[in-house]
Amino acid sequence: MTRSTYLTIIMMLFSVMLFAQSKSTLKGTVLDSVSKSPVEFVTVAIVNAKDTSLISYTITNKNGVFSLTGLPANKETKLIVSSMGYGTFRKLLVFKPNESKDLGAVYLTNKFLNEVVVKGERTPVVQKKDTLEFNTEAFKTRPNAVVEDLLKLLPGVQVNVDGSILINGKAANKVLIDGKRFFGNNITVATKNLDADMVSAVQVYDDREDDPDHKLTEMEVGKIINLKMKNKIKKSTIGRVYAGGGTRGRYEGGGILSTFRDTLQVSVLGTTNNLTHTGFSTSDLNSLGGFNRSGGGVVNDGTFGGNGDGGIEKMWSGGFNVNNNYGKKLKINLMYFYYNYVKDYDKKLLTEQNLDQTLLTSFNKNVSQLRQQRHEVSTFIEWAPDTVQKYRFDAKIDISPTGFNANGTTNTFNSQTPKLSDLLTVQSSNSLANEFSDNFMYYRKLRRTGSSLTFRQNLYINRSNTDAYDLNNLTSYTGAIGSSVLDRYNNSKYRYYVGGVELTYTTPFNKKITNDLFLNSRFYATENKLATYNRDPAGNYDVFLDNQSSDLQRPHYIQNIKNTVNYNIKPGLTLKFGLDLEIQQFTNNFNSVIPSTINSYTYLFPSLRLNANKFFLNYSETANPPNISQMQPITRQISQLETLTGNPNLVPGLQRNLSFNYYNYNSDKQTYTGLNAGATVKTNNIVQVSTKDANGFVTSTYANKDGGWNAYFGLNRGKQFKKSKTWQVGLNTGLYANFNQGSFFLNGDAGTQYGYYLTIVQNVVINYQSIVNLSIVYAPTQSITEYRGVNYPSVHTLMHRARAIATVNWPKNFIFDAQYQYNYNPQIAPGFPRSSNVLNLALTRNMFKQNRGQVKLSVYDIFDQNTNTYRYALTNSIITGEQQILKRYLLLTYSYKINSHK
Repeated sequence: MTRSTYLTIIMMLFSVMLFAQSKSTLKGTVLDSVSKSPVEFVTVAIVNAKDTSLISYTITNKNGVFSLTGLPANKETKLIVSSMGYGTFRKLLVFKPNESKDLGAVYLTNKFLNEVVVKGERTPVVQKKDTLEFNTEAFKTRPNAVVEDLLKLLPGVQVNVDGSILINGKAANKVLIDGKRFFGNNITVATKNLDADMVSAVQVYDDREDDPDHKLTEMEVGKIINLKMKNKIKKSTIGRVYAGGGTRGRYEGGGILSTFRDTLQVSVLGTTNNLTHTGFSTSDLNSLGGFNRSGGGVVNDGTFGGNGDGGIEKMWSGGFNVNNNYGKKLKINLMYFYYNYVKDYDKKLLTEQNLDQTLLTSFNKNVSQLRQQRHEVSTFIEWAPDTVQKYRFDAKIDISPTGFNANGTTNTFNSQTPKLSDLLTVQSSNSLANEFSDNFMYYRKLRRTGSSLTFRQNLYINRSNTDAYDLNNLTSYTGAIGSSVLDRYNNSKYRYYVGGVELTYTTPFNKKITNDLFLNSRFYATENKLATYNRDPAGNYDVFLDNQSSDLQRPHYIQNIKNTVNYNIKPGLTLKFGLDLEIQQFTNNFNSVIPSTINSYTYLFPSLRLNANKFFLNYSETANPPNISQMQPITRQISQLETLTGNPNLVPGLQRNLSFNYYNYNSDKQTYTGLNAGATVKTNNIVQVSTKDANGFVTSTYANKDGGWNAYFGLNRGKQFKKSKTWQVGLNTGLYANFNQGSFFLNGDAGTQYGYYLTIVQNVVINYQSIVNLSIVYAPTQSITEYRGVNYPSVHTLMHRARAIATVNWPKNFIFDAQYQYNYNPQIAPGFPRSSNVLNLALTRNMFKQNRGQVKLSVYDIFDQNTNTYRYALTNSIITGEQQILKRYLLLTYSYKINSHK
């Protein structure tokens, strides 16, 4: 058994031991004092009797029953039972070790009766209808803490390293400030840059903005976090500014400034740096602005192996956000964001492919630079003139000029011939892409109870123009392929339009049966014009290549008439059955020489869904037409070593989808379990048919093929221990699997490729009095690729990833940050690094009154081992790659917090 296996077992046993811990318990039933009937959704909280800090809480079920476990013994506590419309019940309690206390009936009286007001007491958590509200005074944060630090203390809330938030195991979609959007839907702008002491309460509720009739189950909707600001903040100006410089020319700078005037919010931000993905503290100002820097996941990004895009980036960004409410009926949001980055890549790629009696190998080295600017303007308007109707409109404009340059060499050889060819490539391009989108919704409740009408309109426009120059200089060392030079200029114009309207009419037949009638009409228009020119002896690109050019146009219409019957079997259990009549028609206009083709298809798709309180089972079917470029009946020369021919006889692919989801959260024990599984079976799947000879020359086309499928499975189990003011522990164990099968055709062999992927993720988060924060993640991943029908060898890859992040707020006015990341891939080919140990350290000194100033010294990649390597299998090939990435540097940063109240 390997060391890594032992580590996984130890961490899982540690999780099980913590899951199994228990102390004293309390149970009871909440009843109405007059009717003696049970009261549902009552908040039952146990707090510290001295300062009312929260120890544990739960919500009563439909029978009014509650149960609390893991309560501290030999400690003065207070029981607080509260619900809207009722007076608050209070009782002092002291538990003996392992005592099980049953209060029996707890009676709540209506609020019209006199209630005793307890001065200085804070109710830490309250359930207000469908909103859970936490009083921030019950959760003590360190000085200078941001909202993210506050959220980490709340029961059921988990803040991940990338800033994403889980609430009771479900993702938070939005973070609002006093009910208003703050820089779109990017939640980290608020959580990483607003001070925790500005917030009076944190509200959590379901994101029903697009689901006014509550047709989606609680499992399907995300959560919204609303930060209620303190009254003094509603007339204030707050923000932060920072600047830093370091070795190897590294720098960063920026700031955010927000002004609040009652219902008006105005925020401005800007940032610049050349640090790529190097932020390594969850409260690091490198994340100021909260905008992702060129993609990458929590572990699978440019700083830690995997398939991140790597590269070294310089970026500039800035923007503003304006919110205003006009009374309680009208909300308006306007946002502008500018982004400019230059990214340099240096990549190596090794491809090894087994062909008949030989191993074909190619080694590619490529240096490139990507330059992009982006202007994004968006607006959001919501108007609810009365209680029965609502209007929502949002629109966005995105303008993106982009430039690209690349130089590469590819050396090809096989096991018999040490040198087949050398290919030199030089590329450059400039493009301009413009996008516009809008979405409009009108919702109205009808006179009949349960009836409603929803109208939606959407529009998306994408227009881009590209000028590209490609030089391919092939030197061949075999007689089968001659040496040649391709020097071409391409001008491409791409247009894509999507417009649609839909109408949904909901009406109940009786108390158990409801009917949904859905009418939808969509129009898609694709235009792709490509003009290709060869370079003449005089150096001008004026030799037009008709067979390498195209003028593709496809209008595509889709009409849907769908009816769904919803049968409420019993409370909490609903069966939905639907039939969807879909009519598709699209015309392929290739050019003036090739005849156009008109394709019409009619489908009747059944759908079935079973909804329960904790799970749902869903079945659906869809049809996807082939891309028009795949149907174009010409042969295009991609390079001297590759040609591609379209197939006009392709038909749409059909998919049958089955999914299952289960979710359960226990607020008393603060545990959640999530299970999701599903499968997709494909018919008429579009695959590429290729022939590749021993010299590396490839000819390809497309064909329909049955038999493709995909299946997935995910299990997530989490528990939090936030019932102690001293220690708080969060545990999360995840098991994720993916299986897929697809056909391929290579050199006349009709083969099938099977992929199996399994990942185990163990996460432990520990907080000690907000002084020490520790997060540990270990995630081994096993992938297997096998082939059937052909004699290809299988490929096995086992990758180990581990990460530990620590923050220590001690001694006073000092913050110490450390992050260690380990990546190990033993199957990486010789010549590529198989492992990396990346250690980052930082020391911060708080300064001035209320810690408004900070000086931070950061040391990134102390061992100078940061790397980005990857390995995967595809169609009898093993691909190994390595990309340039940021290496060791030191950085000194100064930041200052602005806080002005009126």
